[in-house]
Amino acid sequence: MTGAAFLTHLLFGVALAACSAGLTLAMMRAGITDVPNERSSHTTPTPRGGGVAVAATFFLGLVTLYFVSDVARLPEVPFSAFIAITVGIAGFALTDDLKTLRARTKLVAQLVAASCFALFVARIERIALPGTGVIILGSFSYVITIIWLVFFINAYNFMDGIDGIAGGAALIAAAALALTAMTANSAFVYLACVSLFGAVLGFFFFNFPRARIFLGDSGSQFLGFVFAGLAVIGSAAGPAKVSIFVVPMIFYPFLYDVTATLVLRAAGGKNLFKAHREHHYQLLVRLGAAQVRVSSLYFALVAAHGLAAFMVQDADPATRIYWLAAPLPAYLVATVVLYKKARAAGLIRFRPARGDEAA
Repeated sequence: MTGAAFLTHLLFGVALAACSAGLTLAMMRAGITDVPNERSSHTTPTPRGGGVAVAATFFLGLVTLYFVSDVARLPEVPFSAFIAITVGIAGFALTDDLKTLRARTKLVAQLVAASCFALFVARIERIALPGTGVIILGSFSYVITIIWLVFFINAYNFMDGIDGIAGGAALIAAAALALTAMTANSAFVYLACVSLFGAVLGFFFFNFPRARIFLGDSGSQFLGFVFAGLAVIGSAAGPAKVSIFVVPMIFYPFLYDVTATLVLRAAGGKNLFKAHREHHYQLLVRLGAAQVRVSSLYFALVAAHGLAAFMVQDADPATRIYWLAAPLPAYLVATVVLYKKARAAGLIRFRPARGDEAA
């Protein structure tokens, strides 16, 4: 990449950040408020819907790429479908912010969006595993892609529970994925991440270290879908491919937190669909850690995994899954220590309380 091109991309990101900041200010005055309840980490009513500013700015960036950039264009149908489906996800999530939809309704909408993505945008078509080489998934690629998209949307939504954690992680992840895509010559993923970085940056000024506005579901579900979608697009975009393992590596702290929490709640016989405050980051806050410190810890972890993602991209495809397995022992030890402290403090129990049994 030439210096002139880099400067152009930098100015493009700055312009989008300014747009996002202006839209965030508008959303702070829009009257969409998050009133705290017994599961909340905040104590005063706070505007939400900051995700509208993030999503609208990202769409502006994508539309600009669609009409201006030749190198960053996907084929007509996938490009248009990606924009349309992402608009649909953000719009539906905004409805959830306004009306609080049922979990089943949200899941159906996510499945429809993920199915449309798999049909019209891209799919996880192959995966390399040790000892077996490259496995062509065939028609099973649709199922794997849909599961990946829906899981990541919800995982990101679950992690948006304290000031700045989802927005800050998105900034770091967008930068890491942009640099990885740039080295892989994946122009669409690279410039989409530049757009996403600018869109999140303008909002983040108002969300951390003290949140004056929240992302809301319109932001967290949107970000989850975009990152999961870019992972699939990057892995399927012709010869300039970004490994499908790059995004899971970057978001390892988020994915581990959500997966470990679900497994532990299931093992304890608890209702997996019941709202709770037992994610690792929530337990840290309930044990007395300041939200800014917990969010900063996750920022540092995402940044470290972002560096590891470069190594995943450069690694032999058959060994990439080992990179995902490598951090697991350290995370498991951290979980054991955290849960011992949380249990001693009376914050969790392994047998469900009355009304919390699995359905």
